[in-house]
Amino acid sequence: MSRFLKRSFPPGFSYKPELKAASFALGCSAFICFIGFFTDYSALRRFLYIRIGTDIILDESRVMEDFVYILGGRLNVLLILAALIPIIAAVSHYAYYHNGSKSIYLMRRLPNRFELHRQCLLMPLIYALVFVLAAAAMLLICYAIYMGLTPEACLTPNQWRKIWG
Repeated sequence: MSRFLKRSFPPGFSYKPELKAASFALGCSAFICFIGFFTDYSALRRFLYIRIGTDIILDESRVMEDFVYILGGRLNVLLILAALIPIIAAVSHYAYYHNGSKSIYLMRRLPNRFELHRQCLLMPLIYALVFVLAAAAMLLICYAIYMGLTPEACLTPNQWRKIWG
């Protein structure tokens, strides 16, 4: 893995801080998305039950809010970061060649003229892919929680279709 990372960044570039920052952004945004969804879901799920004395009973006449409503725009944070972090990383990598090592002219004279672009754009593209996959995984996890914990009598049909429609 270390060899792959060294070849995927500009030579001499300190890539560990960048990887830590991208990982931290991914972890924080996924955590905030999940906690926000679960907090809203739990609050709305409590309204499906009524208290009679010391007993808590499901009121089957109540209907749970749609999954799309509860999820809201929480995945947008991950998708915005999927665009923002790769742009910042790519600019940083290109700037490193111009300012840091001053080797932009050497890179342009290499036999493989795409080597400069590969070293500057490969990891940002991987960051974008990881953030989009994290958003998809978060969607599936939240949907599984919604469908698994919501009583069937309180669900409206076609929740999956409502996501896309």
